[in-house]
Amino acid sequence: MVIGPTLRLKRKKRRGLHVSSSYSRRSPVASSDNGQLVASLRALVGVVVVVAVMVVGGVHLSRFDASHSIPELDQFVAVNNTKTAMTKKLNHVQWLSLSDNKSRPIETIQLNYTRKSRRLWPEDPPCSWAEVRFGMRLGRVWLLSFPRSGNTWTRYLLEAAAGIFTSSIYNSSHLRTLGYLGEGEPSDSGTTLVVKTHSLAPLTRHPHLPVVALVRSPARAILSYWNYNNIDMKWRKFAGSVKTASYKTTGFHKFVWEKLEKWRWTYEYALRNTTRLHLMYYENLREAPLREIRALLAFLGVKPSEARLACLARHLEGGVKGAQREVLPYSNWEMVDIQGAVAQVDSLARERGFPPLPDYSRYKN
Repeated sequence: MVIGPTLRLKRKKRRGLHVSSSYSRRSPVASSDNGQLVASLRALVGVVVVVAVMVVGGVHLSRFDASHSIPELDQFVAVNNTKTAMTKKLNHVQWLSLSDNKSRPIETIQLNYTRKSRRLWPEDPPCSWAEVRFGMRLGRVWLLSFPRSGNTWTRYLLEAAAGIFTSSIYNSSHLRTLGYLGEGEPSDSGTTLVVKTHSLAPLTRHPHLPVVALVRSPARAILSYWNYNNIDMKWRKFAGSVKTASYKTTGFHKFVWEKLEKWRWTYEYALRNTTRLHLMYYENLREAPLREIRALLAFLGVKPSEARLACLARHLEGGVKGAQREVLPYSNWEMVDIQGAVAQVDSLARERGFPPLPDYSRYKN
């Protein structure tokens, strides 16, 4: 049976199709317009998805370029204190994989732009852009030291150079008021670059994690620790001093004997029981802070920003660097024991391929 035009039209109407006439087909022009509309909508949806991915969490995924230089810092001075692309660019942090081919792009470390940040030097116009933020999905690294060995100052230098907060297992409210916002952050949160500890317990529980061990002369560190323990007011503990008469007490000499053993065992354990270790000497850090911080950043896998380092060179002291004392109130026997502990740690450091400990007799404080 031959189906006529009228019958075709009736069947299409029953199926819910709309046609303009018995034999009408889609106009080639209308079909082309609809195709362009669909393509435009698809492109728009794609753009929205990409923008949403980049905005969520404040994650920036730009690739490495080597433009973080001093000229860039000079260029920024003209737009100081403005929220520009330059501000964000200067505050980006990049991973540096030492084993990677140099031609490979390097991903930007993810920063959390939803949490509170710290502006480092707001009163210095050329450097007022520099800020410190929490990171995201960072690995744990212990910053180990005997107390009063420059750990907090090292954290300041590292935060300023990298733009990422550091944390501590001790949660000092005093340090938090001074801008160390990482205090109290859980050590496994993945939000800070290193975690301060004077205890070996974290190393024994996590022997596979990287360790940065900061070593200072035991004679100077123990003396500073005695002063810290015997000052009541928190705000004076970091830079204050006790009366020299306290060095002649039995309590002081007992303190020296106990803490010297702790100093020796802290670094002996780290040198014998860690697989990924970076040894830093406080005396070298004082003499050449930027050089030592560069080496530390390399160990952590962070590409240094030359603009940040240029600003850090203008603000090396920080706010918590302790008092420097020239007196050494130790007995002859105590000095012999101190030299013996230094020799033990020095021997182990050489065995691991590290440079020898500094000649501490060269330093007056």
